[in-house]
Amino acid sequence: MPTKEQCSLLHQLYLSTWETVFGNWMSRYGCPFMFGDENVPELSVSISALCVQLDSWMITATETSSPKPYTRVVKLASDDERESKIRQSLDLAIWSYAARWLPLFPSATANGPDAQAIARKLWREARVDMLRVINRPCYRSMLTLYLFGFTPIPDGITDEEELDGVTAQVCIQAALQQVYSLRVRQKSIQFSGSKFSPTVMTRTFTSSPDRSFIIAENIVHWATLTFDTSASLTLSSRPMLSSGILSYTDLSWSLVKSCAELFHAMTQEWHAIGLPMTDAQASQVTASGNAFKLLLWKLCAVFREALRDGHDEAVVNKIHGTILDAIDQFNRTYRTPLDACYRRMSAFSQETKLRYHDLELHITLAILLMTDAVETQHSNLLTPLIDARTNAELHGFKALVFGQETMYSLRHGSGPPSDPRSTDEVNEVVSVPLLSIDPYPHHAVASVQLLRRAIDRDLATNKLDEEAHAKLLAVLARTLELLPDSSKSVQAARKQALSQNAEG
Repeated sequence: MPTKEQCSLLHQLYLSTWETVFGNWMSRYGCPFMFGDENVPELSVSISALCVQLDSWMITATETSSPKPYTRVVKLASDDERESKIRQSLDLAIWSYAARWLPLFPSATANGPDAQAIARKLWREARVDMLRVINRPCYRSMLTLYLFGFTPIPDGITDEEELDGVTAQVCIQAALQQVYSLRVRQKSIQFSGSKFSPTVMTRTFTSSPDRSFIIAENIVHWATLTFDTSASLTLSSRPMLSSGILSYTDLSWSLVKSCAELFHAMTQEWHAIGLPMTDAQASQVTASGNAFKLLLWKLCAVFREALRDGHDEAVVNKIHGTILDAIDQFNRTYRTPLDACYRRMSAFSQETKLRYHDLELHITLAILLMTDAVETQHSNLLTPLIDARTNAELHGFKALVFGQETMYSLRHGSGPPSDPRSTDEVNEVVSVPLLSIDPYPHHAVASVQLLRRAIDRDLATNKLDEEAHAKLLAVLARTLELLPDSSKSVQAARKQALSQNAEG
C-alpha cells in the first residue's frame, strides 16, 4: 500500500482534478433536474460528499438540517465494520484513479517504489476489491465502481491479466444497477437462482424524504445518467437508465433542451448589460454547456446504435435531423458565451480553465464521432454535417493547444484533504499543462486519433500543405506526450502514432 503521505496526495489530486470538473456538471446550472435552484451550490458539487450524505440519510432516515450539505465531507452516523469497508473501498478506488498523476511529484516516491509500480499495485488491489463492492450496494459503492471503471489500466498490466478479473464495463454496469435499486427506496422481495431475500434496502422509510434528500437524489440521478451516457458512447455499451433507439426523446433530455433555452435567455441579459464575463458566469457556462454536451453524446450514441443495428432509413434520418437541430441549438446558445470566456480566460481561476478545456474537447469528440460514423456507414448523410465537422476540427485543435499552453497548479501538503487549495504546510507546488491532469485522458486520445484522420484527409485532398500538416501533427504528438505515462492506452496510442508517422 502507498504511504500515508502518498494517500493524502492522491486524495488531493483526485479532488483537484476529477471532482473539480465533474462537480461543476452537477452544480446549479449543470443538473437540469435542479436548474437554477438556490439550494444547490452554484459552482461545484462534491459528488463524494453527496454520496456520503445520501448513505447517511439511508442509515438514519432522519431529516438533515443543512440545505447545502454537498460541498464538504461529513461523517456517517453508523461506524460499524460494513461502513469501514465501504469507506476503505472508496479510498482505494480514489487512490487507484489518481495514481496516474503521482509522477508529477517525484519527491513523493523518492524513498520507495516508483510511481508506476504503485499505480499497478493499487489497480490490482482495487480490482480484487470490486466484487466485494458490488455486493455492498450504497451510493458510495456506486461511486467506487464508477471510478474504477474509468481508471486507466496501468502500463505493465498484460492482456492476460486484464482478462483475469472484472472489467471496467462490468463495474460501470454494476454501479448503474446499484443506483437503480437504491432509488426504489422500499422493501420488496427479490428472487435469484441462488437465494430468496429481501431487497438491498435495510428499512422501509416511514416518512417522506426532506428537500435536502430530494435535491441530493436528483443530482445523483443526473450523475448516473452522465455515467450511463458516457459509457454507451465510449464503450459502445447499451445504456441502462435511458435505453432504446428513441430514448433521446425521454423527459430528461427534453428538460436539457428547455434548460438550454432558459440559459440562453440568461446570457442574452448578460450581453445586454455589457459587462465583461466573470469567473462565476464562466462556470455557469461550462456547467450548462456540459449538460447540453451530454445530450449530444446521447444522440451520438443512439445514432451509432441505429447504424450498427441496421434500423430502417426513416429512423436513421429522424435521429440525423435531431442531431443537426441539437448542434444548431448548441451553437446558438453556447458558442458566443464560450468565445467570450476564451477572451477573458486570463482573468479566470484555473478550475474554470480546466472546465472550459474539457467542454470544448468533449464537444469536438461528440461531433467527430458522429461524422466518422456517418462517413463510414452512411455517407449520403454527411453533407449537412460538413460545416459542423469543420468547426469541430478547428475547435478541437484550439482546445488541445489551450490544454498544452495553460498551466494548472497542484499542491502537495498536509492541509485537510477536503480543501486541496489549502495553503497550510504546503510541501511542494507543481505547475503542469492542463492536458497532464485532464480527468478524461481517453477522450483526449480519441480526439487525437479523429483529428489525425482529419488532417490526413485534408492533406490527401490538397486542403492542407505539408508544412501545415506537420505543424498540426506536432500538436497531436505533444498532446500524447503530456498524457499520463502510466496509462496503457496512452502508451498504445503513442506507439500507433509513431507507426503512422513512419508509414507516412
